[in-house]
Amino acid sequence: MKPRVLLISLILFAIISLSTFLRYSTTVTGQTFQLHPPIVIVGNGDFTRANGVSGGDGSFLNPFIIRGWNISAPGGVAINITGTTDYFVVEEVLISSSQYGIVLDKTANGQVSNSTLSNNQNGILILSSNETLVYNNNFVANTDQAKDTQGIYNSWDNGYKDGGNYWSDYSGVDHCSGYVPQTICPAPDGIGDTYYTISGDSGAVDDYPLMKPFLPDTTPPVWPQNKQLMDSMVTPNSLTLQWTNATDDTGVTLYRVYEGSSIIANVTANRNSYNVTGLQPSTSYTFKVEAGDHSNNWSTDGPTLTARTSAVSFWLLSTDFWIRNWYLALVPLAAIVALTFVALRQRRRSKTRISPIVDAPNGRRG
Repeated sequence: MKPRVLLISLILFAIISLSTFLRYSTTVTGQTFQLHPPIVIVGNGDFTRANGVSGGDGSFLNPFIIRGWNISAPGGVAINITGTTDYFVVEEVLISSSQYGIVLDKTANGQVSNSTLSNNQNGILILSSNETLVYNNNFVANTDQAKDTQGIYNSWDNGYKDGGNYWSDYSGVDHCSGYVPQTICPAPDGIGDTYYTISGDSGAVDDYPLMKPFLPDTTPPVWPQNKQLMDSMVTPNSLTLQWTNATDDTGVTLYRVYEGSSIIANVTANRNSYNVTGLQPSTSYTFKVEAGDHSNNWSTDGPTLTARTSAVSFWLLSTDFWIRNWYLALVPLAAIVALTFVALRQRRRSKTRISPIVDAPNGRRG
Protein backbone atom coordinates (compact mmCIF):
# COMPACT_ATOMS: atom_id res chain seq x y z
CA MET A 1 0.00 0.00 0.00
CA LYS A 2 2.76 2.42 0.79
CA PRO A 3 4.32 2.34 -2.72
CA ARG A 4 0.87 2.83 -4.21
CA VAL A 5 0.14 5.77 -1.93
CA LEU A 6 3.52 7.27 -2.81
CA LEU A 7 2.86 6.85 -6.52
CA ILE A 8 -0.57 8.46 -6.24
CA SER A 9 0.94 11.35 -4.28
CA LEU A 10 3.59 11.91 -6.94
CA ILE A 11 0.98 11.86 -9.69
CA LEU A 12 -1.19 14.38 -7.84
CA PHE A 13 1.82 16.63 -7.22
CA ALA A 14 2.73 16.51 -10.91
CA ILE A 15 -0.84 17.35 -11.94
CA ILE A 16 -1.00 20.27 -9.50
CA SER A 17 2.39 21.61 -10.62
CA LEU A 18 1.44 21.32 -14.29
CA SER A 19 -1.90 23.04 -13.78
CA THR A 20 -0.20 25.78 -11.79
CA PHE A 21 2.33 26.30 -14.55
CA LEU A 22 -0.29 26.40 -17.29
CA ARG A 23 -2.50 28.75 -15.32
CA TYR A 24 0.23 31.25 -14.61
CA SER A 25 1.89 30.99 -18.01
CA THR A 26 -1.28 31.81 -19.92
CA THR A 27 -3.71 33.83 -17.83
CA VAL A 28 -1.15 35.75 -15.78
CA THR A 29 0.79 37.04 -18.72
CA GLY A 30 -1.99 37.17 -21.28
CA GLN A 31 0.61 37.26 -24.02
CA THR A 32 2.04 35.10 -26.78
CA PHE A 33 5.64 34.03 -26.29
CA GLN A 34 7.99 32.71 -28.94
CA LEU A 35 10.12 29.66 -28.22
CA HIS A 36 13.82 30.47 -27.93
CA PRO A 37 16.92 28.47 -26.99
CA PRO A 38 18.81 29.41 -23.81
CA ILE A 39 20.46 32.84 -23.95
CA VAL A 40 24.10 33.28 -22.94
CA ILE A 41 25.65 36.77 -22.84
CA VAL A 42 29.24 37.26 -21.69
CA GLY A 43 30.32 40.90 -21.80
CA ASN A 44 28.70 43.94 -23.41
CA GLY A 45 29.62 42.77 -26.90
CA ASP A 46 27.22 39.81 -26.67
CA PHE A 47 24.10 42.01 -26.55
CA THR A 48 23.16 41.07 -30.13
CA ARG A 49 20.05 39.94 -31.98
CA ALA A 50 21.56 36.48 -32.31
CA ASN A 51 21.48 36.31 -28.50
CA GLY A 52 17.84 37.32 -28.22
CA VAL A 53 18.28 41.11 -27.94
CA SER A 54 15.44 42.86 -29.73
CA GLY A 55 16.53 46.48 -29.43
CA GLY A 56 18.34 49.23 -27.54
CA ASP A 57 21.90 50.54 -27.47
CA GLY A 58 22.85 49.91 -23.85
CA SER A 59 22.42 53.49 -22.65
CA PHE A 60 20.41 54.61 -19.64
CA LEU A 61 17.55 55.96 -21.78
CA ASN A 62 17.70 53.19 -24.38
CA PRO A 63 18.75 49.93 -22.68
CA PHE A 64 19.21 46.62 -24.46
CA ILE A 65 15.91 44.72 -24.49
CA ILE A 66 15.40 40.95 -24.17
CA ARG A 67 11.67 40.40 -24.56
CA GLY A 68 8.92 37.99 -25.53
CA TRP A 69 10.73 34.65 -25.24
CA ASN A 70 9.53 31.28 -23.91
CA ILE A 71 12.64 29.47 -22.67
CA SER A 72 13.14 26.13 -20.95
CA ALA A 73 16.58 24.77 -20.04
CA PRO A 74 16.35 21.49 -18.09
CA GLY A 75 19.67 21.00 -16.36
CA GLY A 76 20.92 24.42 -17.50
CA VAL A 77 20.35 28.18 -17.41
CA ALA A 78 17.56 29.80 -19.44
CA ILE A 79 19.08 33.32 -19.45
CA ASN A 80 22.69 33.73 -18.31
CA ILE A 81 24.21 37.25 -18.36
CA THR A 82 27.79 37.66 -17.11
CA GLY A 83 30.28 40.51 -16.80
CA THR A 84 28.27 43.39 -18.30
CA THR A 85 28.03 47.08 -17.44
CA ASP A 86 25.66 48.32 -20.16
CA TYR A 87 22.03 48.96 -19.25
CA PHE A 88 19.71 46.06 -20.10
CA VAL A 89 16.13 44.95 -19.44
CA VAL A 90 14.77 41.41 -19.40
CA GLU A 91 10.99 41.70 -19.65
CA GLU A 92 7.91 39.77 -20.68
CA VAL A 93 9.67 36.41 -20.76
CA LEU A 94 8.31 33.02 -19.69
CA ILE A 95 10.87 30.68 -18.13
CA SER A 96 10.02 27.21 -16.84
CA SER A 97 11.45 23.77 -16.03
CA SER A 98 15.06 24.98 -15.89
CA GLN A 99 17.75 24.36 -13.34
CA TYR A 100 18.28 28.12 -13.24
CA GLY A 101 15.75 30.53 -14.70
CA ILE A 102 17.85 33.72 -14.82
CA VAL A 103 21.44 34.15 -13.65
CA LEU A 104 23.03 37.61 -13.42
CA ASP A 105 26.72 37.22 -12.56
CA LYS A 106 28.94 40.28 -12.05
CA THR A 107 26.56 42.57 -13.92
CA ALA A 108 25.49 46.15 -13.35
CA ASN A 109 22.52 48.26 -14.47
CA GLY A 110 20.18 45.34 -15.14
CA GLN A 111 16.41 45.04 -14.81
CA VAL A 112 14.06 42.05 -14.77
CA SER A 113 10.36 42.87 -14.97
CA ASN A 114 6.93 41.75 -16.23
CA SER A 115 8.08 38.13 -16.46
CA THR A 116 6.97 34.75 -15.12
CA LEU A 117 9.41 32.18 -13.74
CA SER A 118 7.66 28.92 -12.93
CA ASN A 119 8.66 25.43 -11.79
CA ASN A 120 12.40 25.99 -12.00
CA GLN A 121 14.93 24.61 -9.56
CA ASN A 122 16.13 28.19 -9.03
CA GLY A 123 14.01 31.11 -10.18
CA ILE A 124 16.59 33.91 -10.35
CA LEU A 125 20.15 34.01 -9.03
CA ILE A 126 22.04 37.30 -8.66
CA LEU A 127 25.75 36.95 -7.95
CA SER A 128 28.09 39.87 -7.19
CA SER A 129 25.89 42.19 -9.25
CA ASN A 130 25.07 45.84 -8.62
CA GLU A 131 22.25 48.27 -9.40
CA THR A 132 19.78 45.54 -10.37
CA LEU A 133 16.03 46.16 -10.31
CA VAL A 134 13.65 43.18 -10.07
CA TYR A 135 9.93 43.96 -9.92
CA ASN A 136 6.47 43.07 -11.28
CA ASN A 137 7.42 39.44 -11.91
CA ASN A 138 5.63 36.24 -11.00
CA PHE A 139 7.69 33.64 -9.11
CA VAL A 140 5.60 30.48 -9.06
CA ALA A 141 6.52 27.11 -7.52
CA ASN A 142 10.29 27.44 -7.99
CA THR A 143 12.23 25.31 -5.51
CA ASP A 144 14.37 28.34 -4.61
CA GLN A 145 12.42 31.39 -5.77
CA ALA A 146 15.27 33.94 -5.70
CA LYS A 147 18.76 34.41 -4.32
CA ASP A 148 20.90 37.55 -4.02
CA THR A 149 24.54 36.97 -3.04
CA GLN A 150 27.20 39.65 -2.60
CA GLY A 151 25.00 42.17 -4.33
CA ILE A 152 25.13 45.93 -3.80
CA TYR A 153 22.27 48.39 -4.35
CA ASN A 154 19.95 45.76 -5.83
CA SER A 155 16.23 46.39 -5.43
CA TRP A 156 13.47 43.78 -5.44
CA ASP A 157 10.62 46.26 -5.74
CA ASN A 158 10.04 49.59 -7.47
CA GLY A 159 8.57 51.41 -4.51
CA TYR A 160 5.05 51.57 -3.24
CA LYS A 161 3.37 52.77 -6.43
CA ASP A 162 4.64 50.00 -8.71
CA GLY A 163 5.12 47.38 -6.01
CA GLY A 164 7.36 44.36 -5.99
CA ASN A 165 6.83 40.79 -7.21
CA TYR A 166 4.29 38.00 -6.77
CA TRP A 167 5.68 35.10 -4.74
CA SER A 168 3.60 31.92 -4.67
CA ASP A 169 5.04 31.01 -1.23
CA TYR A 170 4.43 34.39 0.39
CA SER A 171 2.48 33.88 3.62
CA GLY A 172 1.76 37.49 4.52
CA VAL A 173 -1.61 39.23 4.66
CA ASP A 174 -3.01 42.44 3.24
CA HIS A 175 -4.92 44.46 5.81
CA CYS A 176 -3.20 47.82 5.49
CA SER A 177 -1.75 50.21 2.92
CA GLY A 178 0.88 52.91 2.55
CA TYR A 179 4.64 53.09 2.50
CA VAL A 180 6.68 50.71 4.66
CA PRO A 181 5.69 50.10 7.38
CA GLN A 182 2.09 49.99 6.14
CA THR A 183 0.08 51.62 8.91
CA ILE A 184 -3.11 52.81 7.20
CA CYS A 185 -5.59 50.20 8.42
CA PRO A 186 -7.95 48.75 7.52
CA ALA A 187 -7.15 49.60 3.91
CA PRO A 188 -6.00 46.63 1.79
CA ASP A 189 -4.14 47.69 -1.36
CA GLY A 190 -3.09 44.44 -3.04
CA ILE A 191 0.36 44.61 -1.45
CA GLY A 192 1.43 42.48 1.49
CA ASP A 193 1.81 44.24 4.82
CA THR A 194 5.16 42.55 5.52
CA TYR A 195 8.22 42.10 3.34
CA TYR A 196 9.31 38.96 1.52
CA THR A 197 12.85 37.79 2.32
CA ILE A 198 15.21 37.01 -0.55
CA SER A 199 17.69 34.22 0.24
CA GLY A 200 21.44 34.91 0.06
CA ASP A 201 23.89 37.01 2.05
CA SER A 202 22.90 40.42 0.62
CA GLY A 203 20.08 40.87 3.12
CA ALA A 204 17.69 41.71 0.27
CA VAL A 205 13.92 41.93 0.72
CA ASP A 206 10.89 42.73 -1.40
CA ASP A 207 9.24 45.49 0.64
CA TYR A 208 6.03 45.46 -1.42
CA PRO A 209 5.17 41.85 -2.37
CA LEU A 210 2.09 41.52 -4.55
CA MET A 211 -0.84 39.53 -3.23
CA LYS A 212 -1.99 38.47 -6.70
CA PRO A 213 -0.06 37.54 -9.86
CA PHE A 214 1.12 40.55 -11.79
CA LEU A 215 -0.78 41.37 -14.97
CA PRO A 216 1.37 43.21 -17.51
CA ASP A 217 0.55 46.77 -18.49
CA THR A 218 -0.38 46.90 -22.17
CA THR A 219 -2.00 50.35 -22.25
CA PRO A 220 0.07 53.15 -23.84
CA PRO A 221 0.06 56.76 -22.59
CA VAL A 222 -2.79 59.02 -23.69
CA TRP A 223 -2.57 62.53 -25.13
CA PRO A 224 -5.24 65.15 -24.29
CA GLN A 225 -7.58 66.36 -27.03
CA ASN A 226 -5.90 69.77 -27.04
CA LYS A 227 -2.41 68.29 -27.46
CA GLN A 228 0.10 70.67 -28.99
CA LEU A 229 3.68 70.72 -30.21
CA MET A 230 5.00 74.29 -30.41
CA ASP A 231 8.25 75.94 -31.46
CA SER A 232 10.09 78.95 -30.09
CA MET A 233 13.55 80.54 -30.15
CA VAL A 234 13.76 79.86 -33.90
CA THR A 235 17.14 80.65 -35.47
CA PRO A 236 18.75 79.70 -38.79
CA ASN A 237 20.28 76.59 -37.19
CA SER A 238 18.11 75.68 -34.18
CA LEU A 239 14.73 75.86 -32.51
CA THR A 240 13.12 74.80 -29.25
CA LEU A 241 10.19 72.35 -29.16
CA GLN A 242 7.67 72.32 -26.35
CA TRP A 243 4.70 69.96 -25.97
CA THR A 244 1.63 69.20 -23.89
CA ASN A 245 2.11 66.50 -21.25
CA ALA A 246 0.67 63.02 -21.88
CA THR A 247 -0.85 60.86 -19.11
CA ASP A 248 -0.65 57.15 -18.27
CA ASP A 249 -2.25 54.84 -15.71
CA THR A 250 1.19 53.90 -14.36
CA GLY A 251 2.95 57.13 -15.26
CA VAL A 252 4.76 58.46 -18.33
CA THR A 253 8.51 57.73 -18.11
CA LEU A 254 9.90 58.99 -21.41
CA TYR A 255 9.18 61.14 -24.45
CA ARG A 256 10.64 60.43 -27.89
CA VAL A 257 11.23 63.33 -30.26
CA TYR A 258 11.11 62.50 -33.98
CA GLU A 259 12.33 64.45 -36.97
CA GLY A 260 10.39 62.83 -39.77
CA SER A 261 10.57 59.12 -38.96
CA SER A 262 13.91 59.29 -37.12
CA ILE A 263 14.29 59.48 -33.34
CA ILE A 264 16.49 62.46 -32.50
CA ALA A 265 16.08 62.52 -28.72
CA ASN A 266 14.78 60.66 -25.66
CA VAL A 267 13.56 63.10 -23.02
CA THR A 268 12.74 62.13 -19.44
CA ALA A 269 9.16 62.70 -18.30
CA ASN A 270 10.04 65.56 -15.95
CA ARG A 271 10.68 67.74 -19.02
CA ASN A 272 8.42 68.72 -21.90
CA SER A 273 10.83 70.65 -24.13
CA TYR A 274 13.86 69.98 -26.30
CA ASN A 275 16.32 72.23 -28.15
CA VAL A 276 16.92 70.99 -31.70
CA THR A 277 20.27 72.02 -33.20
CA GLY A 278 22.21 71.39 -36.40
CA LEU A 279 19.43 72.60 -38.71
CA GLN A 280 19.76 74.40 -42.04
CA PRO A 281 18.61 78.02 -42.61
CA SER A 282 15.29 78.68 -44.35
CA THR A 283 14.35 74.98 -44.23
CA SER A 284 11.11 73.28 -43.18
CA TYR A 285 11.19 70.34 -40.74
CA THR A 286 8.44 68.04 -39.45
CA PHE A 287 8.61 67.00 -35.81
CA LYS A 288 6.58 64.58 -33.69
CA VAL A 289 6.60 63.57 -30.02
CA GLU A 290 5.43 60.21 -28.58
CA ALA A 291 5.11 59.16 -24.92
CA GLY A 292 6.14 55.86 -23.31
CA ASP A 293 5.62 54.19 -19.93
CA HIS A 294 7.72 51.86 -17.77
CA SER A 295 6.31 48.80 -19.60
CA ASN A 296 7.58 50.15 -22.91
CA ASN A 297 4.10 50.94 -24.23
CA TRP A 298 4.29 53.85 -26.69
CA SER A 299 1.65 56.19 -28.01
CA THR A 300 1.22 56.52 -31.77
CA ASP A 301 -0.87 59.68 -32.00
CA GLY A 302 1.40 62.27 -30.43
CA PRO A 303 1.35 65.95 -31.52
CA THR A 304 3.14 66.99 -34.72
CA LEU A 305 4.54 70.27 -36.02
CA THR A 306 6.04 71.54 -39.25
CA ALA A 307 8.43 74.38 -38.48
CA ARG A 308 10.72 76.49 -40.63
CA THR A 309 14.08 77.88 -39.60
CA SER A 310 14.78 81.54 -40.17
CA ALA A 311 17.01 82.97 -42.86
CA VAL A 312 20.57 84.04 -42.19
CA SER A 313 20.76 87.75 -41.35
CA PHE A 314 23.47 90.23 -40.35
CA TRP A 315 24.28 89.18 -36.81
CA LEU A 316 24.07 92.70 -35.37
CA LEU A 317 20.48 93.00 -36.58
CA SER A 318 19.47 89.53 -35.43
CA THR A 319 16.83 89.40 -32.69
CA ASP A 320 18.18 86.05 -31.51
CA PHE A 321 21.69 87.52 -31.13
CA TRP A 322 20.44 90.25 -28.81
CA ILE A 323 18.28 87.79 -26.84
CA ARG A 324 21.26 85.51 -26.24
CA ASN A 325 23.68 88.41 -25.67
CA TRP A 326 21.43 90.93 -23.94
CA TYR A 327 24.26 92.05 -21.67
CA LEU A 328 25.99 93.64 -24.67
CA ALA A 329 23.24 96.27 -24.70
CA LEU A 330 24.72 97.54 -21.43
CA VAL A 331 27.81 98.79 -23.28
CA PRO A 332 26.11 101.58 -25.30
CA LEU A 333 23.83 102.28 -22.35
CA ALA A 334 26.84 102.79 -20.11
CA ALA A 335 28.45 105.02 -22.77
CA ILE A 336 25.32 107.19 -22.96
CA VAL A 337 25.21 107.54 -19.16
CA ALA A 338 28.90 108.45 -19.08
CA LEU A 339 28.56 111.08 -21.83
CA THR A 340 25.52 112.57 -20.14
CA PHE A 341 27.42 112.80 -16.86
CA VAL A 342 30.39 114.53 -18.54
CA ALA A 343 28.10 117.01 -20.35
CA LEU A 344 26.27 117.92 -17.14
CA ARG A 345 29.54 118.38 -15.32
CA GLN A 346 30.91 120.70 -18.02
CA ARG A 347 27.73 122.75 -17.98
CA ARG A 348 27.91 123.10 -14.22
CA ARG A 349 31.49 124.32 -14.44
CA SER A 350 30.58 126.97 -17.04
CA LYS A 351 27.96 128.44 -14.71
CA THR A 352 30.34 128.74 -11.78
CA ARG A 353 33.14 130.59 -13.58
CA ILE A 354 34.52 133.72 -11.65
CA SER A 355 32.85 137.05 -12.73
CA PRO A 356 35.07 140.20 -13.64
CA ILE A 357 36.06 142.49 -10.66
CA VAL A 358 34.27 145.92 -10.60
CA ASP A 359 35.61 149.04 -8.65
CA ALA A 360 33.04 150.14 -6.14
CA PRO A 361 33.43 154.06 -6.27
CA ASN A 362 33.30 154.67 -10.01
CA GLY A 363 32.17 151.41 -11.42
CA ARG A 364 35.32 150.98 -13.45
CA ARG A 365 36.34 147.48 -14.36
CA GLY A 366 39.63 146.31 -13.13
